[in-house]
Amino acid sequence: MRFVALVVLLMSGAAAFAEARVALVIGNAAYAYATPLANPTNDARKVAEKLGSLGFDVMLEENLNGQAFRLALGTFADKAVRSDLAIVFYAGHGIEMGGNNYLIPVDSQMATESTAQFETVALEQVLTSVRGAKKLGIVMLDACRDNPFASSMVRKNGTRAVSRGLAPVSVEGEGGLVVSFAAEAGRTADDGDTMHSPYTEALLEVLDQPGLEVGRMFRTLRAKVRERSAGRQVPIEQAQLPDGDIFITPVAGTAAPLAPLPVANPVVPNGPDPTSLFFDAVRSNDSAKLAEFIALYPDHPRAADARQLMESLEDDAMWLATQATGSESALRRYLLVFPDGTHGNEAARMLEAMRSASAPAPLPIQPVPMQQTHVNPTFDCAKAGTAVEYAICGNADLARQDHELLASFTAALANRRTTKALQRDWIAYREARCAQQASAIYQCVYDVNAARIAELR
Repeated sequence: MRFVALVVLLMSGAAAFAEARVALVIGNAAYAYATPLANPTNDARKVAEKLGSLGFDVMLEENLNGQAFRLALGTFADKAVRSDLAIVFYAGHGIEMGGNNYLIPVDSQMATESTAQFETVALEQVLTSVRGAKKLGIVMLDACRDNPFASSMVRKNGTRAVSRGLAPVSVEGEGGLVVSFAAEAGRTADDGDTMHSPYTEALLEVLDQPGLEVGRMFRTLRAKVRERSAGRQVPIEQAQLPDGDIFITPVAGTAAPLAPLPVANPVVPNGPDPTSLFFDAVRSNDSAKLAEFIALYPDHPRAADARQLMESLEDDAMWLATQATGSESALRRYLLVFPDGTHGNEAARMLEAMRSASAPAPLPIQPVPMQQTHVNPTFDCAKAGTAVEYAICGNADLARQDHELLASFTAALANRRTTKALQRDWIAYREARCAQQASAIYQCVYDVNAARIAELR
């Protein structure tokens, strides 16, 4: 799989071609559990090159597994909503099941009908990825090949057919959408005996014909494929075109494409593939290699995954060091760095066990006589039930300090410097330490609170 960003500025002598254009081009050929295909990667690379020369910001993806396929669609959908014209081209296996169309990632096993729909990518998801375009979304499917799993798939539902080719779709009511199939409903399309399939070969010829409006472009494409296949293969399209004309290649003289401009994260010719670097870093389990990948390709679709994995590795490494140290300060430090870490619950339990072991057994709670105060703490004194709560309710200085404690805790929680579980542990510790000091409980609570406020800050 490769991720290629090709940005081209289309301009004329008088004015710039202002449309924002994006494209996702996918070629799936190296199927692990079905017969590999010869041409989809060739088709995808050539279509990506052609669209790049026509002013499209192109994502080129090859041999996508299920997870990578869905990730690519999500990334592209985000681009499409900021574009005028969005195109998805897919070459590879596709099937129809129960009237719905599915595209097949290269890792699909599809042992049974029941599991097949969960291993594939629904065409509806692909259509959704282009619907955000302001003017027009186009999906082109060179995917109407034979079902490669037909002979091995166990069918448990006799009413659901897994058929040849793809089923027709409706675009009724859509606001600017074209879906082009390489063959008619229920028919298959050839992979081709040359470098490209018949559909892609014809598509490459019509894409850059100047002044060819989109609707006419697909009619021309259909005629070329029908003629060359002697009528055996006839592309079809479902279209809901906008009111104004849309041109993939503008009318001659209105816009002339210039050379591509460099963009972030370019693929260096003959250099390492970014996605390969990502998987190498994942296999190494080395946070340094993940950090290197993120530094080189901060905007790559797998950068977020790399950051998450790197944080997980650092979490585990710090936990091992914390366990080796076994001190209360080490546990506090781990919870400060990873308040929602994988080992957070275990760290909190260990910390509480240490506190319980070091704290003297509390004496039975003896409520301290209430003193007159005009400051209310942060809780309802009518519901006070512990010696510490009685002390805070009966002392104006402690009541004021209680507000300061709450403010410090709230700020620390917002900045992920503590958790509610840690605060509950600390409250239990404060009660255990101060409840038995009946005559000096005010000073004890004040000192323990002051230390906690300083720690939270």
